[in-house]
Amino acid sequence: MPRLDATRVQAWRDLQSLAGEIERRIDEDLRHEWAVPLGWFDVLATLRQLDGRARPQDVASVLRIPPSSLSRRLDRLEEEGWVRRHREVDPEDHRAVEIELTQRGRNLWREMNITYRRSVQTHFATWLDDDAVDAVTATNATLAAVTD
Repeated sequence: MPRLDATRVQAWRDLQSLAGEIERRIDEDLRHEWAVPLGWFDVLATLRQLDGRARPQDVASVLRIPPSSLSRRLDRLEEEGWVRRHREVDPEDHRAVEIELTQRGRNLWREMNITYRRSVQTHFATWLDDDAVDAVTATNATLAAVTD
């Protein structure tokens, strides 16, 4: 294992602050055009990725957020009519719930996804050539492997 030196600490700090700044910019674009924060869009996008229906713990796992943070987001998304919670028929766990993306949620995701993709292009993808994207992808895979 490499020694933790000033270069590695600075690399971490730079990654953390740059990712945060890019997220803030994407969030601002979504709020400006849709009055919906990135965190809500992320839930809709994850449900869409999971075929429109999933257990909350699976959504939280994909998003790498604590279940309590997801629960608060789901409350708001459900109030807006973009998701619906369903009790599962699970003889082992009577509290089991699934979240379903409603038709309104699917429509909103589809329309918001245009803004999201444009924002990712503007604040991230434009600045990276294919080699840089490959390097980011490889770094992400390495970090994901040690956090799973």
